[in-house]
Amino acid sequence: MMFWENIKQNILILIGILILVIIYYIINIGNRYVDEEKKIKINNKKLVTIFICILILYILYMLIKKYPFLSEIINITILSLIFAYLFNPIVEFIEEKGISRLWSVIIVYIFIIAILAIIFFTFLPKIIREFKNLGNVLPIYLEKVDNFLYNINNSSFLKSDNLPPQLDGIKDVFKENLESIESFVVKWFSNFADKTINMFSKIFIIAIIPIISFYFLKDKEFFKKKIYLTIPKSHRNEMINLFKEIDTMLGQFIRGRVIVGIFVGVSTTIALALLKINFAFIIGMLAGLADIIPYFGPVIGIIPAVFFAILESPIKALWVIIIFTIIQQVENDIITPKVVGESVGIHPVTVMLSLIIGGRFFGILGMVLAIPVVAILKIIYSHFVESRSKT
Repeated sequence: MMFWENIKQNILILIGILILVIIYYIINIGNRYVDEEKKIKINNKKLVTIFICILILYILYMLIKKYPFLSEIINITILSLIFAYLFNPIVEFIEEKGISRLWSVIIVYIFIIAILAIIFFTFLPKIIREFKNLGNVLPIYLEKVDNFLYNINNSSFLKSDNLPPQLDGIKDVFKENLESIESFVVKWFSNFADKTINMFSKIFIIAIIPIISFYFLKDKEFFKKKIYLTIPKSHRNEMINLFKEIDTMLGQFIRGRVIVGIFVGVSTTIALALLKINFAFIIGMLAGLADIIPYFGPVIGIIPAVFFAILESPIKALWVIIIFTIIQQVENDIITPKVVGESVGIHPVTVMLSLIIGGRFFGILGMVLAIPVVAILKIIYSHFVESRSKT
């Protein structure tokens, strides 16, 4: 196992070196088509700076690998920044009315606390009951699945020796994979329950995020000024324009995905409650959160809904699939174009690959952040390479 880990690490280092070489050649090719003053010049000082940055990133990666709590700190910081970024426009809107920055942030927090209090007293008892029921009935449901697969395994179709050659091949494939299907179903739902319980056990971490976000919001100009001071004066205006372009894209994308996630979560909960599907609130919350991840999110949301529905009735499972399809069509054709638009402009293949890579290395948070990160890289590339080649 250690051998394969070392190989994987060496491959990643080689890929990193290859990317640096490609960037170097792209810059050299781009320099042929621009004026002398607009050329990107790589001198020894810049090479040393780049090397130091790469070294710092590598040391950070190794420290995170050795001390997992550092990863938790980074995740908290990133989530706090996202939280602050989402509510910054509301704070600025209140600030424009002549209210100080501090009181604008306090008003926004009071508003958020009021909404959470309404949700807490209205829906939380129902959600807690559902989680308790889920813990009680999940073993029963898993036993039903086990019995269902056992009955299929012992059915006359799989026991028959007089089937046509085509069906005989299908039978063999099904028998070979039945055990792995059963193992996958049981493992997936066991992990789902464990991760859900683990999520609610991290209440302390969840409580820290709004506190850090408060200071990010209150002292926004302080942090902004410190970042700007790290940029050389000769490039400051250009970098400020770049940051504004990134801000416009991120603002539209992140806030848009949150609105879409809320729509999917609420509509899924209402639809499943009307169908009297067990754990409608939990499934609706999961569907809303998962929908923030493009392509994979809807699949993550529909699996538990169909699972609980099919245990009651195949007709209910069919209705669940129809409802999820309708919700996805409304989201893709009406909601998303209006609130998200073409803010990212990334090819679907690039989106899929970035989600897979982000999920593989950084889990769920990696999948959530994969598209914004790729979009930022695309904007940087367009800003420094494409814009220079056109001049």
